[in-house]
Amino acid sequence: MIAPVPVLSIVCCAITALIAFGAPVALTILCMRRSHHALMAVCTGAICFILGALVLEQLFHSVMLGLFPVIGENGMVYILYGCLTAGLFEETARLIGLRFLCKKQDASAVTGFACGVGHGGIEAILLAGMTMLSNLMVMVSINAGSADSLLAGLEGENYDAAVAQLQQASAIPPLEFLAGGIERLAAITLHIALSMLIWMVVTKRLPLWGYALAIGLHALANLPAGLYQVLGLNMWLTEAVVVVVTACIAFAVWKLYQLRREAPAES
Repeated sequence: MIAPVPVLSIVCCAITALIAFGAPVALTILCMRRSHHALMAVCTGAICFILGALVLEQLFHSVMLGLFPVIGENGMVYILYGCLTAGLFEETARLIGLRFLCKKQDASAVTGFACGVGHGGIEAILLAGMTMLSNLMVMVSINAGSADSLLAGLEGENYDAAVAQLQQASAIPPLEFLAGGIERLAAITLHIALSMLIWMVVTKRLPLWGYALAIGLHALANLPAGLYQVLGLNMWLTEAVVVVVTACIAFAVWKLYQLRREAPAES
């Protein structure tokens, strides 16, 4: 017998799904109202995430962890490796994408902002939005008494594993489903800030060290999540640290943008 899912769990799951899909759409519309080139920048940012993080970075991991299994055997080494490679691949993809955009279109700040919206937005949709939609369908089916339809055709170990997954949906504390929404808001903010940092490099408002800085800040922002996964830190403490670190990065980039917002004079 599968226990009913608390209504609060369904509500929190729906809120996170709404954030994951709604925030990127709302920000994209906002950017499009500021520049008619914005949609292309959003799409480019999304492609940068898919190619940089989901394709090339994963291929790199499969090679490196195969050649050097010791990386995965040491918790702290694995955390540092994962954070730095995420920063390297995503910021390099962002650098290439923004170079393309600023050559083919205008080089306004909206282009950098919109690229970050696309990068963080597609990540939110793929990593949180789709998962929460799937969770919602399962939760509604359980509470409607249709859990048996989800188990149809399964036998043996597969049946037992599916039952355990359905039971887990009822056992997870409701507010844990909300944590994903908070994390996605922080991640979108981070990607916008880092895109603006790379935009300043591409438009020569910053030297190339801004690219290295973006990699380092990206790695720093990923560090709390890495510690949570490997060391089992408290989830809400981890989320609080993520929010604080992201806010500090965003504020620092904003102050840097204010100092360097004027385009350099042509020599």
